[in-house]
Amino acid sequence: MRLKLLGAIVAASLALTAGVVAPAKPAQAAIVNWFDVVIGAVVTLAATSGGGGSNAQLEAAKREIIAAVENSKQEILNHIDAVAAADVEACTQSAVTKFAQIDSMPGNLLGPFINGAVDCAHLSSSYFTTVQSLPAADNIGKLMGVIYAIAMTGFAKYGLSTKGLLDSLITGYDAVVVKMKPTRCGMQDALQDNEVRPRPGDPMYWIVWCDAYNGDLGSIVYNTTFPAYPSEADFDAVRLQAGRNTSYATAVRALPTLRAAR
Repeated sequence: MRLKLLGAIVAASLALTAGVVAPAKPAQAAIVNWFDVVIGAVVTLAATSGGGGSNAQLEAAKREIIAAVENSKQEILNHIDAVAAADVEACTQSAVTKFAQIDSMPGNLLGPFINGAVDCAHLSSSYFTTVQSLPAADNIGKLMGVIYAIAMTGFAKYGLSTKGLLDSLITGYDAVVVKMKPTRCGMQDALQDNEVRPRPGDPMYWIVWCDAYNGDLGSIVYNTTFPAYPSEADFDAVRLQAGRNTSYATAVRALPTLRAAR
Protein backbone atom coordinates (compact mmCIF):
# COMPACT_ATOMS: atom_id res chain seq x y z
CA MET A 1 0.00 0.00 0.00
CA ARG A 2 2.83 2.44 0.90
CA LEU A 3 4.61 1.81 -2.40
CA LYS A 4 1.42 2.48 -4.34
CA LEU A 5 0.85 5.69 -2.36
CA LEU A 6 4.40 6.88 -2.87
CA GLY A 7 4.19 5.99 -6.54
CA ALA A 8 1.07 8.09 -6.92
CA ILE A 9 2.73 11.00 -5.14
CA VAL A 10 5.73 10.76 -7.43
CA ALA A 11 3.62 10.66 -10.58
CA ALA A 12 1.47 13.61 -9.56
CA SER A 13 4.41 15.69 -8.37
CA LEU A 14 6.47 15.05 -11.48
CA ALA A 15 3.56 16.09 -13.64
CA LEU A 16 3.27 19.36 -11.74
CA THR A 17 6.96 20.14 -11.42
CA ALA A 18 8.45 19.03 -14.73
CA GLY A 19 11.29 21.32 -15.66
CA VAL A 20 11.55 22.88 -12.20
CA VAL A 21 14.87 22.52 -10.43
CA ALA A 22 14.14 24.25 -7.08
CA PRO A 23 13.07 22.13 -4.08
CA ALA A 24 9.32 21.66 -3.94
CA LYS A 25 7.58 23.51 -1.10
CA PRO A 26 5.49 21.27 1.18
CA ALA A 27 1.95 22.30 1.98
CA GLN A 28 1.85 24.35 5.15
CA ALA A 29 -0.43 22.96 7.85
CA ALA A 30 -2.68 25.63 9.30
CA ILE A 31 -2.23 26.59 12.94
CA VAL A 32 -5.47 27.16 14.76
CA ASN A 33 -6.21 30.86 15.13
CA TRP A 34 -6.66 30.68 18.89
CA PHE A 35 -3.20 29.23 19.34
CA ASP A 36 -1.62 32.05 17.30
CA VAL A 37 -3.39 34.56 19.54
CA VAL A 38 -2.23 32.79 22.71
CA ILE A 39 1.42 32.66 21.64
CA GLY A 40 1.38 36.30 20.58
CA ALA A 41 -0.14 37.36 23.89
CA VAL A 42 2.34 35.21 25.85
CA VAL A 43 5.18 37.09 24.14
CA THR A 44 3.59 40.39 25.15
CA LEU A 45 3.25 39.23 28.75
CA ALA A 46 6.90 38.17 28.84
CA ALA A 47 8.01 41.53 27.46
CA THR A 48 5.86 43.75 29.68
CA SER A 49 5.25 41.91 32.99
CA GLY A 50 7.19 42.47 36.20
CA GLY A 51 7.14 46.24 35.86
CA GLY A 52 8.49 46.33 32.32
CA GLY A 53 5.33 47.38 30.55
CA SER A 54 2.18 49.44 30.87
CA ASN A 55 -1.01 48.25 32.49
CA ALA A 56 -2.76 48.75 29.17
CA GLN A 57 -0.40 46.34 27.40
CA LEU A 58 -0.78 43.71 30.10
CA GLU A 59 -4.54 44.13 30.12
CA ALA A 60 -4.74 43.77 26.35
CA ALA A 61 -2.63 40.60 26.39
CA LYS A 62 -4.72 39.15 29.21
CA ARG A 63 -7.99 39.86 27.38
CA GLU A 64 -6.63 38.28 24.19
CA ILE A 65 -5.73 35.07 26.01
CA ILE A 66 -9.07 34.93 27.82
CA ALA A 67 -10.99 35.47 24.56
CA ALA A 68 -8.92 32.88 22.69
CA VAL A 69 -9.41 30.25 25.39
CA GLU A 70 -13.12 30.98 25.70
CA ASN A 71 -13.73 30.93 21.94
CA SER A 72 -12.04 27.54 21.62
CA LYS A 73 -12.96 26.10 25.01
CA GLN A 74 -14.72 23.02 23.63
CA GLU A 75 -11.77 22.12 21.40
CA ILE A 76 -9.40 22.56 24.35
CA LEU A 77 -11.65 20.51 26.65
CA ASN A 78 -11.75 17.73 24.06
CA HIS A 79 -7.96 17.49 24.26
CA ILE A 80 -8.11 17.57 28.04
CA ASP A 81 -10.55 14.63 28.03
CA ALA A 82 -7.93 12.59 26.17
CA VAL A 83 -5.15 13.22 28.70
CA ALA A 84 -4.13 9.97 30.35
CA ALA A 85 -2.85 11.45 33.63
CA ALA A 86 -5.77 12.19 35.98
CA ASP A 87 -3.94 14.94 37.91
CA VAL A 88 -2.93 16.80 34.75
CA GLU A 89 -6.44 16.43 33.34
CA ALA A 90 -8.04 17.72 36.52
CA CYS A 91 -5.82 20.75 37.02
CA THR A 92 -5.96 21.73 33.34
CA GLN A 93 -9.74 21.44 33.19
CA SER A 94 -10.04 23.51 36.35
CA ALA A 95 -7.75 26.24 35.00
CA VAL A 96 -9.48 26.42 31.61
CA THR A 97 -12.98 26.39 33.10
CA LYS A 98 -12.31 29.11 35.71
CA PHE A 99 -9.98 31.28 33.65
CA ALA A 100 -12.64 33.64 32.28
CA GLN A 101 -13.53 34.67 35.87
CA ILE A 102 -9.98 35.67 36.80
CA ASP A 103 -10.89 39.38 37.05
CA SER A 104 -13.89 38.78 39.31
CA MET A 105 -12.24 36.32 41.72
CA PRO A 106 -11.87 37.58 45.30
CA GLY A 107 -8.37 37.53 46.72
CA ASN A 108 -8.95 34.35 48.72
CA LEU A 109 -9.73 32.50 45.47
CA LEU A 110 -7.41 34.30 43.06
CA GLY A 111 -4.18 33.37 44.83
CA PRO A 112 -4.96 29.63 45.00
CA PHE A 113 -6.15 29.70 41.39
CA ILE A 114 -2.90 31.24 40.15
CA ASN A 115 -0.77 28.90 42.26
CA GLY A 116 -2.77 25.97 40.93
CA ALA A 117 -2.29 27.11 37.33
CA VAL A 118 1.48 27.50 37.80
CA ASP A 119 1.75 24.09 39.46
CA CYS A 120 -0.33 22.60 36.64
CA ALA A 121 1.96 24.11 34.00
CA HIS A 122 5.04 22.55 35.61
CA LEU A 123 3.16 19.28 36.13
CA SER A 124 2.28 19.12 32.44
CA SER A 125 5.95 19.57 31.47
CA SER A 126 7.05 16.91 33.94
CA TYR A 127 4.40 14.47 32.78
CA PHE A 128 5.32 15.02 29.13
CA THR A 129 8.95 14.21 29.89
CA THR A 130 8.18 10.95 31.69
CA VAL A 131 5.26 9.51 29.73
CA GLN A 132 6.18 6.86 27.18
CA SER A 133 2.97 6.74 25.11
CA LEU A 134 3.20 9.09 22.13
CA PRO A 135 -0.58 9.72 21.91
CA ALA A 136 -0.63 10.63 25.62
CA ALA A 137 2.40 12.88 25.24
CA ASP A 138 0.87 14.50 22.16
CA ASN A 139 -2.24 15.59 24.05
CA ILE A 140 -0.08 17.23 26.71
CA GLY A 141 2.02 18.90 24.01
CA LYS A 142 -1.10 20.38 22.43
CA LEU A 143 -2.27 21.80 25.76
CA MET A 144 1.08 23.02 27.10
CA GLY A 145 0.87 26.51 25.57
CA VAL A 146 -2.64 27.09 26.96
CA ILE A 147 -1.70 25.96 30.47
CA TYR A 148 1.37 28.18 30.56
CA ALA A 149 -0.56 31.13 29.11
CA ILE A 150 -3.08 30.90 31.96
CA ALA A 151 -0.29 30.71 34.54
CA MET A 152 1.54 33.67 32.98
CA THR A 153 -1.66 35.72 32.93
CA GLY A 154 -2.04 35.13 36.68
CA PHE A 155 1.54 36.18 37.36
CA ALA A 156 1.12 39.30 35.24
CA LYS A 157 -2.07 40.19 37.10
CA TYR A 158 -0.04 40.27 40.31
CA GLY A 159 2.73 42.29 38.67
CA LEU A 160 5.16 39.37 38.78
CA SER A 161 7.66 38.60 36.03
CA THR A 162 6.61 35.84 33.64
CA LYS A 163 10.11 35.24 32.27
CA GLY A 164 10.63 32.10 34.36
CA LEU A 165 7.40 30.59 33.07
CA LEU A 166 8.37 31.55 29.52
CA ASP A 167 11.68 29.73 29.93
CA SER A 168 9.84 26.66 31.22
CA LEU A 169 7.46 26.74 28.26
CA ILE A 170 10.39 26.93 25.85
CA THR A 171 12.04 23.99 27.61
CA GLY A 172 8.77 22.08 27.41
CA TYR A 173 8.39 22.75 23.69
CA ASP A 174 12.01 21.73 23.12
CA ALA A 175 11.11 18.39 24.68
CA VAL A 176 8.02 18.17 22.45
CA VAL A 177 10.15 18.63 19.33
CA VAL A 178 12.51 15.83 20.40
CA LYS A 179 9.87 13.31 21.49
CA MET A 180 7.24 13.95 18.80
CA LYS A 181 9.62 14.34 15.85
CA PRO A 182 8.60 11.94 13.05
CA THR A 183 11.43 9.43 12.72
CA ARG A 184 10.06 6.97 10.17
CA CYS A 185 11.53 8.69 7.14
CA GLY A 186 13.11 7.66 3.87
CA MET A 187 13.84 8.66 0.31
CA GLN A 188 13.99 6.96 -3.05
CA ASP A 189 15.03 7.79 -6.57
CA ALA A 190 11.82 8.57 -8.40
CA LEU A 191 13.49 7.50 -11.66
CA GLN A 192 15.08 4.35 -10.31
CA ASP A 193 13.26 2.13 -12.82
CA ASN A 194 14.47 4.09 -15.85
CA GLU A 195 16.74 2.11 -18.14
CA VAL A 196 18.88 5.18 -18.86
CA ARG A 197 20.52 6.53 -15.74
CA PRO A 198 21.07 10.29 -15.35
CA ARG A 199 24.43 11.86 -16.06
CA PRO A 200 25.97 14.72 -14.06
CA GLY A 201 23.85 17.83 -14.58
CA ASP A 202 20.72 15.91 -15.64
CA PRO A 203 17.45 16.59 -13.78
CA MET A 204 17.11 14.35 -10.75
CA TYR A 205 14.00 13.61 -8.69
CA TRP A 206 14.01 12.24 -5.15
CA ILE A 207 10.88 11.45 -3.22
CA VAL A 208 11.39 12.27 0.47
CA TRP A 209 8.78 10.99 2.93
CA CYS A 210 8.09 10.75 6.66
CA ASP A 211 5.38 9.19 8.79
CA ALA A 212 4.13 10.73 12.03
CA TYR A 213 3.16 8.42 14.90
CA ASN A 214 -0.54 8.95 14.07
CA GLY A 215 -0.11 7.68 10.51
CA ASP A 216 -0.10 11.06 8.74
CA LEU A 217 2.25 11.07 5.77
CA GLY A 218 4.42 13.96 4.66
CA SER A 219 6.25 13.94 1.34
CA ILE A 220 7.85 16.11 -1.28
CA VAL A 221 9.49 15.42 -4.60
CA TYR A 222 12.87 17.08 -4.40
CA ASN A 223 13.92 18.35 -7.83
CA THR A 224 17.62 18.84 -8.32
CA THR A 225 20.42 17.90 -10.69
CA PHE A 226 22.36 14.67 -10.54
CA PRO A 227 24.17 13.74 -8.30
CA ALA A 228 22.78 16.06 -5.56
CA TYR A 229 20.86 14.56 -2.66
CA PRO A 230 18.13 15.95 -0.35
CA SER A 231 19.51 17.74 2.72
CA GLU A 232 18.51 17.44 6.37
CA ALA A 233 16.56 20.68 5.92
CA ASP A 234 14.46 18.95 3.24
CA PHE A 235 13.71 16.14 5.67
CA ASP A 236 12.79 18.70 8.34
CA ALA A 237 10.26 20.24 5.97
CA VAL A 238 8.72 16.82 5.38
CA ARG A 239 8.70 16.04 9.12
CA LEU A 240 6.78 19.26 9.72
CA GLN A 241 4.30 18.29 7.05
CA ALA A 242 3.89 14.79 8.50
CA GLY A 243 3.45 16.19 12.01
CA ARG A 244 0.95 18.85 10.96
CA ASN A 245 -1.80 17.42 13.21
CA THR A 246 0.46 16.78 16.20
CA SER A 247 2.11 18.88 18.88
CA TYR A 248 5.38 18.58 16.93
CA ALA A 249 4.18 21.20 14.43
CA THR A 250 2.77 23.32 17.27
CA ALA A 251 6.13 23.41 19.05
CA VAL A 252 8.28 23.89 15.93
CA ARG A 253 6.26 26.93 14.87
CA ALA A 254 5.96 28.48 18.33
CA LEU A 255 9.58 28.18 19.45
CA PRO A 256 11.21 30.88 17.26
CA THR A 257 8.64 33.46 18.45
CA LEU A 258 8.99 32.44 22.09
CA ARG A 259 12.80 32.43 22.01
CA ALA A 260 12.81 35.91 20.50
CA ALA A 261 10.85 37.14 23.54
CA ARG A 262 13.54 36.09 26.03
